[in-house]
Amino acid sequence: MEAIRVEELTRRYGGVDVVDHVSFRVPEGKVFGFMGHNGAGKTTTLRMLLGLCWPTSGRGEVLGCDIVRESLAIRRLTGFLPAEYSLPREMTAVQFLHYVAAMFDMGSGESRRRVAELVELFGIGPYANRKLASLSTGMAQKVGLAQAVLNRPRLLLLDEPTAGLDPLGRHDFLQYIRGLARDEGVTVLFSTHILGDIESICEDVAILHQGRLLAAGQLAALKAEHAAATMDDLYLQLVRRPS
Repeated sequence: MEAIRVEELTRRYGGVDVVDHVSFRVPEGKVFGFMGHNGAGKTTTLRMLLGLCWPTSGRGEVLGCDIVRESLAIRRLTGFLPAEYSLPREMTAVQFLHYVAAMFDMGSGESRRRVAELVELFGIGPYANRKLASLSTGMAQKVGLAQAVLNRPRLLLLDEPTAGLDPLGRHDFLQYIRGLARDEGVTVLFSTHILGDIESICEDVAILHQGRLLAAGQLAALKAEHAAATMDDLYLQLVRRPS
Protein backbone atom coordinates (compact mmCIF):
# COMPACT_ATOMS: atom_id res chain seq x y z
CA MET A 1 0.00 0.00 0.00
CA GLU A 2 1.06 3.58 -0.65
CA ALA A 3 0.57 6.43 1.79
CA ILE A 4 1.46 9.08 -0.82
CA ARG A 5 1.25 9.02 -4.60
CA VAL A 6 2.37 12.05 -6.59
CA GLU A 7 2.14 12.23 -10.38
CA GLU A 8 3.63 15.07 -12.45
CA LEU A 9 2.99 17.50 -9.60
CA THR A 10 3.81 21.07 -10.60
CA ARG A 11 3.53 24.42 -8.85
CA ARG A 12 4.27 27.63 -10.70
CA TYR A 13 4.88 31.04 -9.13
CA GLY A 14 5.39 34.08 -11.35
CA GLY A 15 6.13 31.98 -14.40
CA VAL A 16 8.70 29.82 -12.58
CA ASP A 17 8.07 26.13 -11.84
CA VAL A 18 9.25 25.82 -8.23
CA VAL A 19 8.04 22.20 -8.34
CA ASP A 20 8.43 20.83 -11.85
CA HIS A 21 6.53 17.65 -12.86
CA VAL A 22 7.53 15.66 -9.78
CA SER A 23 6.39 12.04 -9.40
CA PHE A 24 7.11 9.66 -6.50
CA ARG A 25 5.40 7.18 -4.19
CA VAL A 26 5.77 6.69 -0.45
CA PRO A 27 5.07 3.18 0.92
CA GLU A 28 3.04 2.88 4.10
CA GLY A 29 4.85 2.37 7.39
CA LYS A 30 8.21 3.67 6.18
CA VAL A 31 10.42 6.65 6.98
CA PHE A 32 10.80 8.22 3.54
CA GLY A 33 13.60 10.70 2.98
CA PHE A 34 12.67 13.79 0.99
CA MET A 35 15.91 15.58 0.40
CA GLY A 36 17.42 18.54 -1.38
CA HIS A 37 19.10 21.86 -0.66
CA ASN A 38 17.15 24.85 0.65
CA GLY A 39 14.95 26.12 -2.18
CA ALA A 40 14.75 22.75 -3.95
CA GLY A 41 10.93 22.68 -3.76
CA LYS A 42 10.51 20.38 -0.75
CA THR A 43 8.40 22.75 1.36
CA THR A 44 6.12 23.66 -1.54
CA THR A 45 5.55 19.96 -2.23
CA LEU A 46 4.62 19.33 1.40
CA ARG A 47 2.21 22.26 1.35
CA MET A 48 0.51 20.83 -1.74
CA LEU A 49 0.18 17.42 -0.07
CA LEU A 50 -1.69 19.10 2.79
CA GLY A 51 -3.87 21.27 0.57
CA LEU A 52 -2.25 24.47 1.86
CA CYS A 53 -1.59 25.42 -1.76
CA TRP A 54 -2.87 23.80 -4.93
CA PRO A 55 -0.85 22.37 -7.77
CA THR A 56 -0.72 24.23 -11.06
CA SER A 57 -0.90 20.83 -12.75
CA GLY A 58 -0.50 17.17 -11.91
CA ARG A 59 -2.19 15.26 -9.12
CA GLY A 60 -1.58 13.62 -5.79
CA GLU A 61 -3.18 11.36 -3.22
CA VAL A 62 -2.47 11.14 0.50
CA LEU A 63 -3.88 8.15 2.40
CA GLY A 64 -6.23 7.58 -0.52
CA CYS A 65 -7.54 11.18 -0.47
CA ASP A 66 -7.17 13.64 -3.33
CA ILE A 67 -4.96 16.56 -2.28
CA VAL A 68 -7.28 19.14 -3.87
CA ARG A 69 -10.76 17.79 -3.17
CA GLU A 70 -10.17 16.13 0.21
CA SER A 71 -7.54 18.24 1.96
CA LEU A 72 -9.52 18.56 5.21
CA ALA A 73 -9.70 14.78 5.54
CA ILE A 74 -5.96 14.57 4.90
CA ARG A 75 -5.17 17.10 7.64
CA ARG A 76 -7.21 15.16 10.20
CA LEU A 77 -5.14 12.04 9.55
CA THR A 78 -1.78 13.80 9.31
CA GLY A 79 0.71 15.46 11.63
CA PHE A 80 2.81 18.33 10.29
CA LEU A 81 5.86 20.19 11.52
CA PRO A 82 6.69 23.07 9.16
CA ALA A 83 10.22 24.38 8.81
CA GLU A 84 9.22 27.91 9.81
CA TYR A 85 6.93 27.47 12.76
CA SER A 86 5.63 30.42 14.78
CA LEU A 87 4.38 29.33 18.18
CA PRO A 88 1.84 31.53 20.02
CA ARG A 89 4.18 33.65 22.15
CA GLU A 90 1.91 34.24 25.15
CA MET A 91 0.88 30.59 25.61
CA THR A 92 2.85 28.12 27.70
CA ALA A 93 3.95 24.84 26.15
CA VAL A 94 1.22 22.91 27.98
CA GLN A 95 -1.49 25.44 27.08
CA PHE A 96 -0.50 25.22 23.44
CA LEU A 97 -0.58 21.41 23.37
CA HIS A 98 -4.03 21.41 24.99
CA TYR A 99 -5.14 23.96 22.38
CA VAL A 100 -3.98 21.65 19.58
CA ALA A 101 -5.74 18.71 21.26
CA ALA A 102 -8.99 20.71 21.25
CA MET A 103 -8.60 21.31 17.52
CA PHE A 104 -8.69 17.53 17.09
CA ASP A 105 -11.82 17.28 19.28
CA MET A 106 -10.05 15.47 22.12
CA GLY A 107 -12.00 15.30 25.37
CA SER A 108 -10.45 16.85 28.46
CA GLY A 109 -9.40 13.52 29.95
CA GLU A 110 -7.79 12.26 26.76
CA SER A 111 -6.11 15.63 26.24
CA ARG A 112 -4.57 15.60 29.74
CA ARG A 113 -3.25 12.07 29.29
CA ARG A 114 -1.83 12.67 25.83
CA VAL A 115 -0.20 15.99 26.71
CA ALA A 116 1.36 14.51 29.86
CA GLU A 117 2.69 11.60 27.79
CA LEU A 118 4.30 13.90 25.22
CA VAL A 119 5.70 16.29 27.83
CA GLU A 120 7.55 13.35 29.35
CA LEU A 121 8.51 11.78 26.02
CA PHE A 122 10.11 14.93 24.62
CA GLY A 123 11.60 16.16 27.89
CA ILE A 124 9.43 19.28 27.93
CA GLY A 125 8.69 19.10 31.68
CA PRO A 126 11.31 21.61 32.93
CA TYR A 127 9.81 24.39 30.76
CA ALA A 128 6.24 23.14 30.31
CA ASN A 129 4.73 26.17 32.05
CA ARG A 130 7.00 28.80 30.57
CA LYS A 131 5.71 31.11 27.85
CA LEU A 132 6.69 29.94 24.41
CA ALA A 133 8.26 33.31 23.65
CA SER A 134 10.96 32.57 26.25
CA LEU A 135 12.01 29.18 24.84
CA SER A 136 15.24 28.49 22.98
CA THR A 137 15.13 27.24 19.39
CA GLY A 138 15.73 23.66 20.50
CA MET A 139 13.05 23.81 23.20
CA ALA A 140 10.52 25.29 20.80
CA GLN A 141 11.33 22.60 18.24
CA LYS A 142 10.49 19.89 20.78
CA VAL A 143 7.11 21.53 21.45
CA GLY A 144 6.54 21.65 17.70
CA LEU A 145 7.37 17.95 17.39
CA ALA A 146 4.98 17.15 20.23
CA GLN A 147 2.08 18.94 18.53
CA ALA A 148 2.84 17.15 15.25
CA VAL A 149 2.23 13.72 16.80
CA LEU A 150 -0.43 14.74 19.31
CA ASN A 151 -3.32 13.35 17.24
CA ARG A 152 -1.54 10.00 16.71
CA PRO A 153 -1.37 10.59 12.94
CA ARG A 154 -1.22 7.87 10.32
CA LEU A 155 1.16 10.07 8.34
CA LEU A 156 3.73 12.51 9.69
CA LEU A 157 5.15 15.26 7.47
CA LEU A 158 8.33 16.79 8.87
CA ASP A 159 10.06 19.76 7.26
CA GLU A 160 13.64 20.20 8.54
CA PRO A 161 12.64 18.69 11.91
CA THR A 162 16.11 18.42 13.45
CA ALA A 163 16.97 22.08 12.94
CA GLY A 164 17.92 23.63 16.27
CA LEU A 165 18.37 20.32 18.08
CA ASP A 166 21.66 19.55 19.79
CA PRO A 167 23.41 16.23 18.95
CA LEU A 168 21.71 14.32 21.78
CA GLY A 169 18.32 15.79 20.92
CA ARG A 170 18.84 14.92 17.24
CA HIS A 171 19.80 11.33 18.12
CA ASP A 172 16.78 10.86 20.41
CA PHE A 173 14.43 12.36 17.85
CA LEU A 174 15.67 10.13 15.02
CA GLN A 175 15.28 7.07 17.24
CA TYR A 176 11.73 8.15 18.06
CA ILE A 177 10.85 8.56 14.38
CA ARG A 178 12.30 5.16 13.56
CA GLY A 179 10.19 3.63 16.32
CA LEU A 180 7.00 5.29 15.08
CA ALA A 181 7.36 3.55 11.73
CA ARG A 182 8.65 0.23 13.07
CA ASP A 183 6.36 -0.20 16.09
CA GLU A 184 3.24 1.79 15.24
CA GLY A 185 3.15 1.66 11.44
CA VAL A 186 3.20 5.44 11.04
CA THR A 187 4.41 6.68 7.66
CA VAL A 188 6.92 9.53 7.92
CA LEU A 189 7.89 11.88 5.11
CA PHE A 190 11.14 13.32 6.42
CA SER A 191 12.15 16.42 4.46
CA THR A 192 15.65 17.74 5.12
CA HIS A 193 18.90 18.98 3.62
CA ILE A 194 20.91 17.13 6.30
CA LEU A 195 22.09 14.09 4.36
CA GLY A 196 23.35 12.21 7.41
CA ASP A 197 19.88 12.22 8.98
CA ILE A 198 18.41 10.72 5.81
CA GLU A 199 21.06 8.04 5.67
CA SER A 200 20.59 7.05 9.30
CA ILE A 201 16.85 6.25 9.23
CA CYS A 202 15.53 6.14 5.64
CA GLU A 203 15.35 3.14 3.30
CA ASP A 204 13.55 5.02 0.51
CA VAL A 205 14.23 8.53 -0.76
CA ALA A 206 13.29 11.16 -3.30
CA ILE A 207 15.95 13.74 -4.24
CA LEU A 208 14.96 17.19 -5.50
CA HIS A 209 17.12 19.88 -7.07
CA GLN A 210 15.83 23.21 -8.37
CA GLY A 211 12.27 21.91 -8.34
CA ARG A 212 12.97 18.76 -10.35
CA LEU A 213 13.15 15.17 -9.21
CA LEU A 214 16.63 13.75 -9.74
CA ALA A 215 15.98 10.25 -8.40
CA ALA A 216 13.56 8.25 -6.26
CA GLY A 217 13.60 4.72 -4.89
CA GLN A 218 15.41 2.55 -2.40
CA LEU A 219 18.49 4.31 -1.08
CA ALA A 220 20.67 1.19 -1.21
CA ALA A 221 19.72 0.54 -4.84
CA LEU A 222 20.40 4.16 -5.82
CA LYS A 223 23.82 4.02 -4.17
CA ALA A 224 24.64 0.80 -5.99
CA GLU A 225 23.42 2.17 -9.33
CA HIS A 226 25.65 5.23 -9.02
CA ALA A 227 28.57 3.50 -7.24
CA ALA A 228 28.15 5.91 -4.34
CA ALA A 229 29.56 4.95 -0.96
CA THR A 230 27.62 7.57 1.00
CA MET A 231 24.53 9.75 0.76
CA ASP A 232 26.80 12.74 0.14
CA ASP A 233 28.44 10.98 -2.83
CA LEU A 234 25.08 10.07 -4.32
CA TYR A 235 23.66 13.56 -3.93
CA LEU A 236 26.69 15.28 -5.47
CA GLN A 237 26.74 12.88 -8.41
CA LEU A 238 23.07 13.52 -9.16
CA VAL A 239 23.29 17.29 -8.78
CA ARG A 240 26.38 17.53 -10.98
CA ARG A 241 25.11 15.14 -13.62
CA PRO A 242 24.68 16.84 -17.01
CA SER A 243 21.03 17.60 -17.70
